[in-house]
Amino acid sequence: MNEDKFNHLADIYEKYRPSYPEKYVKDIIATCHLNSESLVADIGAGTGILTRQLLHNNLKVVGVEPNLDMRKVLKKLEANKNFKSVEGTAEHTNLEDHSIDLIVVAQAFHWFDKEKFKKECKRILKPNGSVWILWNQLDENKEIVKEQKKIDDQFTNRFQEVNGILSAAKKEEKIQGFFKDNQYETKIVDNPLENDKERFIGSNLSKSYSLKKEDANYDNYIKAFGEVFDKYCENGKVMIPNKTYGYLGKV
Repeated sequence: MNEDKFNHLADIYEKYRPSYPEKYVKDIIATCHLNSESLVADIGAGTGILTRQLLHNNLKVVGVEPNLDMRKVLKKLEANKNFKSVEGTAEHTNLEDHSIDLIVVAQAFHWFDKEKFKKECKRILKPNGSVWILWNQLDENKEIVKEQKKIDDQFTNRFQEVNGILSAAKKEEKIQGFFKDNQYETKIVDNPLENDKERFIGSNLSKSYSLKKEDANYDNYIKAFGEVFDKYCENGKVMIPNKTYGYLGKV
């Protein structure tokens, strides 16, 4: 699951990554007929951004996360009696057979071995359980997004490698063949991101390929994002076009 890609990024990820449209979360809960006794598995839960939203909707949640730094933040949610964290991967979750009502994967499916994960889903899901896969995806046709990508391409070594699997088209391609009989519900929801300068820069530092403080060009990297923010901001804010792409089905 490439769990080492997010080493030392947990605090930044937790602080600056966006959540998901609350109405859409509630719609999925209703569609899947979940209630306070339902158990949801958040696979590749990270720092628990979607996990929190599920807990706020009175669900029981288990968060599976392989990265130690991420899991340290995730474990803080265990103050809620309806949550527990588990060390595991998408392909080996360490969850019990046929114990899960809904599997959710937020911002992580592109890292998984699709076929092994599908097999694991079949093992841990209850007979009528479903899988919900979702991503936040910036509008790649907007100039501000293009300029962010140019900075990553200029300064980072792994941008081209990772960008090749992160585009909306590549994510849609990876979905194909995952769900049973290739049947699934697709929903795309507007989720624009209003950022001040700190959040704008922070979100750009939360990516798996972002430069870190110890990197030689870090200060210039930060400066470049600051200049893009200054170019597009109005009243100290930028509104970045973003959509949440969701896929729900059986496996």
